[in-house]
Amino acid sequence: MRSMAETSSPNSSADDLKNHVMKIFEEATKDCEDECLKAVFGTIGRSYDSLNDFSITLFNSMADTGIIDRAREMFKPVSDLGLLSPVAVFTIVIMLYAAERKAKSALKVFQLMVATGVNPACYTYVQLITVLATDFSNVKFLRYAKKYFLEMLDKGMKPSPTPFWKIMEAIAYREPVEKAKEFLEQIKAKAFMPSDSGFHYKEAYLAEGMQTLKMYADLVHNETIDKDVRKYFYMLRAFTGHAEKLTNKMYSALVEDGNVDEATEFFNEVEETGIEPMVVIHTTVIEAYLSFGKTKGALEAYQAMLAAGVAPNSYTYTVLIKGLSADPNFFGDAKKYLLEMMDKGKRPNAATFTAVIEGFAKQEGKAAEEEGKEFVQVMMDKGFVPNAKAMMEVLKGRPTLVIRSAMSIVLSTLKQ
Repeated sequence: MRSMAETSSPNSSADDLKNHVMKIFEEATKDCEDECLKAVFGTIGRSYDSLNDFSITLFNSMADTGIIDRAREMFKPVSDLGLLSPVAVFTIVIMLYAAERKAKSALKVFQLMVATGVNPACYTYVQLITVLATDFSNVKFLRYAKKYFLEMLDKGMKPSPTPFWKIMEAIAYREPVEKAKEFLEQIKAKAFMPSDSGFHYKEAYLAEGMQTLKMYADLVHNETIDKDVRKYFYMLRAFTGHAEKLTNKMYSALVEDGNVDEATEFFNEVEETGIEPMVVIHTTVIEAYLSFGKTKGALEAYQAMLAAGVAPNSYTYTVLIKGLSADPNFFGDAKKYLLEMMDKGKRPNAATFTAVIEGFAKQEGKAAEEEGKEFVQVMMDKGFVPNAKAMMEVLKGRPTLVIRSAMSIVLSTLKQ
């Protein structure tokens, strides 16, 4: 991309236009109340050249991510002077507000833009709609997001999937499923057809899909949820294809552990509905809590899963039991859920079973060892036969005393 400061006309004319561009930037940013953004605006807006340099960087970034047409539309220069256009300046400000989830400020700049006769580019709409749909602090933001999405379509613009799905997620969080149907009818009437080949959208399962979106929105926006977990899901949702990756991870784990029937049932559900199964999201929540060392939160997340009527599969139990076993304060729960898993006809893999036996071994007492033997016997009475060789593989790298104790618990029970 050539420098937007290149000129082919007298300097006076170029200088006048540069001053005009800077006045637009100053007007668009003058009401900023966020100290961090003030600093950003101050750095970018030191001069026309600094604003232009930022614009070139943004253009190149957009080009690198495959939206070169959007970049060219937004950065189409003023006449033959190669200078920044008003739409580019306004969009940059809106984009920076959107990046900090400042929907109110982004909306105000957009309205100023329209009031001054500047037509928004497609990228302008995308940035604005996305922040409006993801800021749940004001119910009016969703109405604006819908309005501007439909306005885009009326102008013949072809939006990316992102603003559409953000609106659908906001509808799922705030409104009944009938509102989702209404919005879908409106966009279809304007010849916009969301893909039905991925998750969340098959009309026959719209209600279920909206429930999935609602849970994701809740995980990001509900302030009663642990802040680390909320941040984790906010970052997770920023990556395209996250749902498919989580689903594939669970399916692969089920197959690897030999749970073919469960894997097949899981696969068929995904194929039929086109929706990410709720068991995937709930299990990911449990994993998130455990990754932050918050065992109590993981257990509560499992209990919330049951309360929501979602049945755990073998992979869910594997994640939960291994996590509980690693925390001495929740070892009793680990034992409980291992037996519960078996009572539901599921068989723990070597890592899951060994994690519990290791929990007995770490207690380093005769009483704990005897309790461990009794526990193994209970499992065997339920039809489970421990695999000593597989256990040894799992225990590699553990302290020698722990390995000896764990193997003693199992082998002595097997010999009886």
